[in-house]
Parts: sequence; C-alpha cells; structure tokens
Amino acid sequence: MKLENIFNKVKSILENDIELKKYIKVIYAGTRDNIPINMFPVIILEPINSPEESITMPHNTEITFTITIFGYIKIFDVDKQIVGDATLKGILDLDFDIKHALGAYIDLSGECLYFEFPNTRFDFSSFPFRGIEIDMAIKLRQNFVTRA
Repeated sequence: MKLENIFNKVKSILENDIELKKYIKVIYAGTRDNIPINMFPVIILEPINSPEESITMPHNTEITFTITIFGYIKIFDVDKQIVGDATLKGILDLDFDIKHALGAYIDLSGECLYFEFPNTRFDFSSFPFRGIEIDMAIKLRQNFVTRA
C-alpha cells in the first residue's frame, strides 16, 4: 500500500465516475493558480499529510494519509448555487457526487484498510464561484523498513 498508488486510485475513481463525467471538466493532481474560467466545474486533489504511528512490533506502522478534495463550481444564479436543478449541479450535489463515487470503493480496491471523510468545508466568498473542501482520511499499514 503505497501513497502514490492510493492517490492515483482516488483520482482514477473520480475521473471515471459516470455522474461526475457529466459535468466536471477536469480533475487536477495538485493545486493550480489561474485556472481558466471555461474549465469550471473542476476538482483538485491535494495531499495534505501522512502521520504514522507504530502498531505492531517490530516493523509495522499505521498511516493516515489525508487528501483534501477541492471542488469548485461557477453558477451565476444564486438560487441554484447550493442545490442545483435538472440542468445545473449545486455545491451540495458536487459534495454528494464525490462522496458517492468514492464510497463505492470501501478499501479503494485493496489499496487501503478503509477511509472516511472527517471534515467537509464550504466556501462561498467569491461569487459566482462556490467551493467545497472534503478531507479524505485514508488508513493503511506499511512495513516501516520496506514501505510495502
């Protein structure tokens, strides 16, 4: 269970999800400055931390790898920014669709023990954009020496 495999698996799941494909234009690996306006809605995956703790002797460690999933939409109709309609996805729709896509893979196809979403934050400070930040905490075990 390597962090890069987990990161790539999360990105792949989101890129291949049928519902997200309908409206997300791009999924970036890492934060970007100056994303062109015509690229919204967009998802950005950013690795945040990976603290370790010893769990068994002599060499196993448990890691909590956190990826923050940023989602951004651009909607001028303020009544559809939060809860969209049949043609526009609001920020709560994006939250649901991201979590629904990942929830279908409880252990990310064997890449982790389990994961959870311990915190979700919403940003509404830059009209007509709305943002979401979903922390995805992924639990895995590795051999401390071999990192396998």
